[in-house]
Amino acid sequence: MNVQLNHQGFDLSVRRSMRARRLRLQINSNGEFQLVIPWLTTQRAVDRFLKENQSWIDRQITSIEKQKAKRPTVQYGTGDLFYYFGEKVKLAVQPSDRKRSNLRVQEDQMVISLYRHVGKKDGKIAVKKVIEQFYRKKAEEVIHDRLQFFNEHYQFRYNRVTLRNQKTRWGSCSSRGNLNFNWRLIMAPIEVIDYVVAHELCHLKEMNHSSRYWALVEQAIPDYKKYRKWLKDNHYLLTF
Repeated sequence: MNVQLNHQGFDLSVRRSMRARRLRLQINSNGEFQLVIPWLTTQRAVDRFLKENQSWIDRQITSIEKQKAKRPTVQYGTGDLFYYFGEKVKLAVQPSDRKRSNLRVQEDQMVISLYRHVGKKDGKIAVKKVIEQFYRKKAEEVIHDRLQFFNEHYQFRYNRVTLRNQKTRWGSCSSRGNLNFNWRLIMAPIEVIDYVVAHELCHLKEMNHSSRYWALVEQAIPDYKKYRKWLKDNHYLLTF
């Protein structure tokens, strides 16, 4: 829903929770405001909470606008910029006689061969689909490889590994030992991917963020704070 606060509007998703003990306002990785409300909280209490946090909200809106200005504008056509392993690559769409599209990355270019008789609208849809499929496949290869690499050190047992396009998380670990990763991580530097992989692996041992947990992460990623900060500061670039 759209909320007006001090004559300034912003989009806010609201979720009531039986488990929440207090009002909690946060921003997800796509720059969207999310408000968690304890089940019996009144609307008056919600309005008061938002007004009390108005200064924080204003700062975040300003920050989000600056981030949007830095984020590449994507039209799914030649000249668009995308991120791949933390580096910018420029999209080049080339006409082809083959109906099946193909994508390859060479140096600083992402080259897509697209069937020449596809219309403009369908062409954009096809380009987006090809890039997403490429990202998903590459992310799956890299994340499985890095999991095996780091688990040679940790020797933890895990079950299913799933890749998703989550809005609020880059990775997660379930109590059953299932690991989930966001395929958009393939747009981040490999050091950041390594940090997220090690982060979730260590949750197999410590399902918390205690000092013991961070000591585990530090064994494999001594500079984990640096990469955690990179992800916090640059998450908005990893959009698709």
